[in-house]
Amino acid sequence: MQNVYTANVAKAKLMYNKDKETYTIVIAFNVTETNAKGQLKFPTRKKCDFVSGDFVYESLQADKERILAIAKKRLRTDYIEFV
Repeated sequence: MQNVYTANVAKAKLMYNKDKETYTIVIAFNVTETNAKGQLKFPTRKKCDFVSGDFVYESLQADKERILAIAKKRLRTDYIEFV
């Protein structure tokens, strides 16, 4: 039986868009596989549980805190881990 804590941990990833020069936070619960380099493989954005809008580097810290607060409410979890 899985531990409740590990079963409800969402994985978050900060993604950079080169064309727009913006960042996006993607959060998913179903991140279990790793690639050859040992990095976690995230599902496509459509299958992720939460995808933030685009934001710029200058407001990264303030936007990250705001987005994580919104994601915690929508996903009903306090356990979001950046990978």
